Amino acid sequence: MTAPVTDQVTPAANDVSHASDLRIAARWLVAASASVAAALVAGVQLRNFADLGDVGQWAVAVGLLAILTALASVVWTLYSAAAVLTVRRRSIGELAELDRLDNGNFPDHRLEAPRSALVSHLVVERRTNLLGMSRDAIWQLSRDHAIAHQASTLPQTTEMVRIGTHVYDPRDPLDNTALANLALDLDRRVQCVVDAAASFETQQRYHRLTRRMKLLGIPFVASVLILLWLQTLTPKLMNVKTPISVHIVTPRSGQDPCAGKVLEGVAVGGTMDAPIVVLHAQAGCSARKLTDTQEFIVIPRIGK
Repeated sequence: MTAPVTDQVTPAANDVSHASDLRIAARWLVAASASVAAALVAGVQLRNFADLGDVGQWAVAVGLLAILTALASVVWTLYSAAAVLTVRRRSIGELAELDRLDNGNFPDHRLEAPRSALVSHLVVERRTNLLGMSRDAIWQLSRDHAIAHQASTLPQTTEMVRIGTHVYDPRDPLDNTALANLALDLDRRVQCVVDAAASFETQQRYHRLTRRMKLLGIPFVASVLILLWLQTLTPKLMNVKTPISVHIVTPRSGQDPCAGKVLEGVAVGGTMDAPIVVLHAQAGCSARKLTDTQEFIVIPRIGK
């Protein structure tokens, strides 16, 4: 029988508190970003976008693209934040299986470094304070924990219990005490490994969230600026495609007998801002065709 030895648990970082702080920070980031987004969107009068068709079909397409881009940025940010807030806690069995599949060299000692960032964090960067000096894989901890738990809870037997390099005799009171202490130590280590895994994955997702927020902020702000710019565009003037009865007020100028009079005519071309108007003889004015009506006031005749 070897001397009953129990590894001492090295104080580990408070992974539970760290993960909780990251989740609080993620909620704060989302709330702050939502406030900024609401302030920006408040300056965009969406009801004015119904008039973009008067500017041109291209303006409608650009407006829709800007709106979809802004919405996609917000949805993707919320999705990333939700990933931080909903990190699933892995069981020790699941972590042990991930370890075995990641160059674990089961059932012998590890020969190669793990490929996964999560497994590397647990069994390389924090091996001593999580697994103990005598272990280099999570499956070893899981195995030792199962053996110690079984030996300390089941009725005593005469069979020797081997955990790592130590052999315990269930008939020896000192070994029984050491075995019980070891079971408690392994319980704490298992919980520490589970907490460390959850903290690491929360941190990874939080960093992913902050990176995406930096990247998505650019298209979001650009989309809002485009929407604001579209509202400043002058509507495209309506073309005269069919004859329209109009009243036309001519300016007072020179000796023209038609100056300053309200005449009836028909707009046959141009735009409603500067139409081509045909006038019949009236009020002492001969029939004529007006092509330059920039200085005239043209009033459509309702119902004509």
